[in-house]
Amino acid sequence: MKPAGFVSAEHIVSTVCPLDCPDSCSLDVTVQDGRVTVIDGSALNPVTDGYICAKVRRFPERVYGPDRLLYPAIRKGPKGLASFQRVTWDEALGTIAARLCEVRDRWGGEAILPYCYGGSNGLLTQDTSDATLFRRLHASRLARTVCAAPTGAAFEALYGRMPSVAYEDFAEARLIIIWGANPSASGIHLVPYIREAQRRGASLVVIDPRTTPLAKQADIHLAVKPGTDLPVALAIHRYLFEAGLADEVFLAEHATGAGQLRDKAREWTFERAAAEAGISPDRLRQVAELYGSTSPALVRCGWGQERNRNGGSASMAILALPAVGGKFRVRGGGFTMSNSSAWGITKSWIRADEPQTRIVNMNHLGRGLTEYADPPIKALFVYNSNAAVTSPNQRLILRGLERDDLFTVVFDQ
Repeated sequence: MKPAGFVSAEHIVSTVCPLDCPDSCSLDVTVQDGRVTVIDGSALNPVTDGYICAKVRRFPERVYGPDRLLYPAIRKGPKGLASFQRVTWDEALGTIAARLCEVRDRWGGEAILPYCYGGSNGLLTQDTSDATLFRRLHASRLARTVCAAPTGAAFEALYGRMPSVAYEDFAEARLIIIWGANPSASGIHLVPYIREAQRRGASLVVIDPRTTPLAKQADIHLAVKPGTDLPVALAIHRYLFEAGLADEVFLAEHATGAGQLRDKAREWTFERAAAEAGISPDRLRQVAELYGSTSPALVRCGWGQERNRNGGSASMAILALPAVGGKFRVRGGGFTMSNSSAWGITKSWIRADEPQTRIVNMNHLGRGLTEYADPPIKALFVYNSNAAVTSPNQRLILRGLERDDLFTVVFDQ
């Protein structure tokens, strides 16, 4: 017997992409006998305009692939052998509930650690019922810092929740600097707007150690050494201040700390910064002069530059360029980074107050599993993440996961 509401004829469902991506594609999903057969873009979102990336187009392979898990299973035998026995959902959920209650009652809620991050989850499967569950258990809280934490802190410190330039306004720019981002792979719907700006005469600069697709089409590609974005940005600041191109009126009215930035940038000549970054000083000067003299000009700041010890400072120096150079107050000028905070999402659906329990930095998961003792982590609930391959100090994490006294739940496809 087929369930009520079952549609056997082929039909198209209008929906949206579930990926943690700024493009927010609208999708047309073809369904036949309850099975997804084709995923294609729809034109409901004019920004994405009917085309989608290859990874989403191939989602049916993920949903129906031979490696897709269809049933719960409980480990049998020693950890590491990947020997599991299929069980019913009631048995699996009952076991999880019983073990979490046991850990909470014996060691306290902080002995439970939920571990999750981004990916194919959005607001439907993260920070919803999971947040309510772990808050009511008074579990340890996870600091999700493996990605974007330095740049996010820099962004918020500089501009708070101010929205940045939308895709549609890129075509108005006369200069676009792509810094630490690769839209061809991680935001493909920005690319047509960049190309439209180029058709209108805009210059394109790409600052990236790699020769990305856009770098191949750029007017200038600064292939900086990884970790040297900070001196490059400071050299541009130095030029803006010393060439009289800094917007002193704007800085006086809307900024604090401009004098300190000027002092920090003073030592970074084009020659010194270029030597540090392994690039031509003349090319760096050319970029600085182009940025100082062009309006509208905008910087698409990514997250590539944060992946090093001074990544937060590099992001702050890059994001400060539009303020110093006076690139705001004109369409197509300023910067683009994440606009997620501009939506004002308050997550009012979470039906529990956040407890003031222990915070575990996800970058320290290995330490948490092997060193924490007050209380020790006795239950680990992993979802929307793969800690064994995405978090630092893999050997220590694996050693922690091997503990016989650690109850581990992995909720994954």
